[in-house]
Amino acid sequence: MSKAALSLKLKQTQQLNQNLQQSLRVLHMSSQALEDEVADWLADNPFLEKTELPDGGEPLLPQQYVKPAEHAHVGGDDAADIWATVASDPDLIAQLHAQVCEHPLDETTAAHVHILIDSLDDQGYLADSLADIAENMPLEWMLDEDDLAEALTALQRFDPPGIGARDLRESLLLQLARHELNDVTLCAAKLVRNHLGQWQTASQQKQLQRQLPGVSNDVFQAALQLIGSLNPFPAYGLTSAQPTAYVQPDVAIYETSKGWQIETVKTSWPQLQLNSEYTELLADVELTPEFKSKMQEAQAHLDSLKLRQSTVLRLTEWILAKQADFFTFGPIGLAPLTLKETAQALGLAESTISRAVNQKYLACPRGVFALRYFFSQAVSQNENNEGGSSQTAVKTLLETLISQEDPKKPYSDNALTEQLAKQGINLARRTVAKYREELRIPPAHQRKQR
Repeated sequence: MSKAALSLKLKQTQQLNQNLQQSLRVLHMSSQALEDEVADWLADNPFLEKTELPDGGEPLLPQQYVKPAEHAHVGGDDAADIWATVASDPDLIAQLHAQVCEHPLDETTAAHVHILIDSLDDQGYLADSLADIAENMPLEWMLDEDDLAEALTALQRFDPPGIGARDLRESLLLQLARHELNDVTLCAAKLVRNHLGQWQTASQQKQLQRQLPGVSNDVFQAALQLIGSLNPFPAYGLTSAQPTAYVQPDVAIYETSKGWQIETVKTSWPQLQLNSEYTELLADVELTPEFKSKMQEAQAHLDSLKLRQSTVLRLTEWILAKQADFFTFGPIGLAPLTLKETAQALGLAESTISRAVNQKYLACPRGVFALRYFFSQAVSQNENNEGGSSQTAVKTLLETLISQEDPKKPYSDNALTEQLAKQGINLARRTVAKYREELRIPPAHQRKQR
């Protein structure tokens, strides 16, 4: 019979203190999320205050590398009333509400159309059923599903074509109804109604043509082309009531006579400091535990911001050193780079690097890029896992080869594989096909121009 025994075992564990946890959380945030977080800090902690940038702040991007467009200067009398010429486009919902009075509708139907307009989603579809819309309206309105169906028929005659559809098939049919009635339109309507999405490959198209014996090949191809010209999202291209989200770069790289320089875009970084009046007032006073806690908390917030900025700057310096060819030659100059390699070089944890590249952006003469864009696995390495090219560089070269091909004799995937091999990039045909599909480039038989 075994006896119970006690034993002691020493085990070393690593735990993050509260300040370090906050620093990592701040490092992971985007500039927009950090702005909201800082607003909460200022509202909660009296020892923090916001400092304004001198002279009203700096421009979004450093002037050293902003290249003005030709004929972009406006001066003289034109500059005085330039804003008077800027049109303010109403959003989609406002445009639809304005169209109600343009159609011969009675007062009740018009009111029902207004209700349906407010029920549309951002793409212009009516996602909710008429029964659900009627059920969720106030009882005193006494909405009936049949009345809403009549209003929906009226709404679907509005512009843009396809508005108010309940699914893609109905939207395409509504758009086809606006076209001239002929063999091509009838064939397209039949394809959408009965065979939507069943013509993706050449074999599927041949099978469909067998099911449409009275349709010639020219009419069939013209019908497919007509369907391809339709808009799958009725509201696409129209303004939305939702504000547009913009990317604010965190760091900028620009070229000077001394070479490439790195600079933080100060408008993306919160400018905080300890409140000078409070710190001077309480300098000679023994603080209560509550005040002392708030002071320590304020200092921890400032330290987390400094750590975030220094980490992102170190990471940007590393990217500039490893991806110098990108800033000179473009995407084709991108070298393979991994988070693990970067973490080892900077003496940080790989998870820290992952947080640092999360939703951070870099501005340079070639545009604004996410920091994660500069990290890519190596492909076409030799037997010793040395050398190789980044996936981004290979895809860029692939795009270049296809753009320069003979449109009457486009490169097949095998031919593209051979062309890449001549450049020293040895890939399997299926890998080349995968990259081509990721670039949304059709196969050779669809690119061929007869």
